[in-house]
Amino acid sequence: MARTRDEAPLVTAAAALEEETRVFAELATQTRRESLDTDRSMTRATRALSDAAQYNARIEDKLKALVAAIDGVRIRQQQSVEALMATARDVERRALSRDALLGRFAELGGSAGQVNTFALELATRRAAGATSTEVLERLTALEARMGSVVTEAQAIAAAAAADGWPEIERQADGVRQQMLAAKNKLVLAHRNVAGNAPS
Repeated sequence: MARTRDEAPLVTAAAALEEETRVFAELATQTRRESLDTDRSMTRATRALSDAAQYNARIEDKLKALVAAIDGVRIRQQQSVEALMATARDVERRALSRDALLGRFAELGGSAGQVNTFALELATRRAAGATSTEVLERLTALEARMGSVVTEAQAIAAAAAADGWPEIERQADGVRQQMLAAKNKLVLAHRNVAGNAPS
């Protein structure tokens, strides 16, 4: 996997610690090789011990830097987890919102289908010679059903707009407009039937 900019402090700290540890190990090995039987070998061993003490302190500093880098990675990882969890909650909330609207829209489609069925039944009854009174009653009932569909379509469109679902808003408003246009034609038909009905 490619090294990212966020990984650089951790990698740098680990590499620095590795280098100091390598030199420290070499000094330890060197001191063990000294015979300690001459002034010169004693001096070399003493110098190596002194250098090793300095490297040991540097290793402590490098360890602290590595721990700090690891802590930085842990903090970034925790922030990423929190961001992902927030996104998951947002996705779940949006899915519930969309599903609720789509459920209402499906019911709206069922209601619109019932209006169409009722309109076909009215046309069939009228063709079969239904009385003006029966036709007027059915027209009134049909207008009421259409009005309910228009009202619900408008409510769904408003809810979709409020929750940021423009496509559902457009679809619901399309149903509202179609049903409103059909209702307006039905009102005219109702007036014509009522005007021709015997008093």
